[in-house]
Amino acid sequence: MTPEDVFQLANGTAPLAWLAMIAAPDNRWVKRTVLSGAWVAMLASMYLLVVATHFNFTAADFTTLEGVTALLSDPWAMTAGWIHYLAFDLLAGVILTKKGSALGIARWQLLPCQLCTFMLGPVGIVLFVAIAKAKGIQWSALAIGQP
Repeated sequence: MTPEDVFQLANGTAPLAWLAMIAAPDNRWVKRTVLSGAWVAMLASMYLLVVATHFNFTAADFTTLEGVTALLSDPWAMTAGWIHYLAFDLLAGVILTKKGSALGIARWQLLPCQLCTFMLGPVGIVLFVAIAKAKGIQWSALAIGQP
């Protein structure tokens, strides 16, 4: 497979998970595949395979913008970086979807958080926290380990 093939595979599957999670979070299949973290694990596995087989650790320079820019000029490194984003944004979406449901945040209130997390990552998390705080939810209730 080429980096483009792997990119298209990851880039095509992540939106499916998001759509399922947003449209049908109570569906048994969605709970078992997306909300369980299994889809995140699949993306993380793709990332691991790309990094393990194509990453040049000797040329990696994460200490300067120039070094990271040079690293990401390699198609395999850019593909790995994109899958990294897809996996972590989906993980954040799973957490805020499950946490929002557990805290009684309405699905219509979660929707902008989910969409922003899908498209803008941290913006969705900030929006989720702002909505939770506006509803009077305590900081301690937002902790991941809390029900």
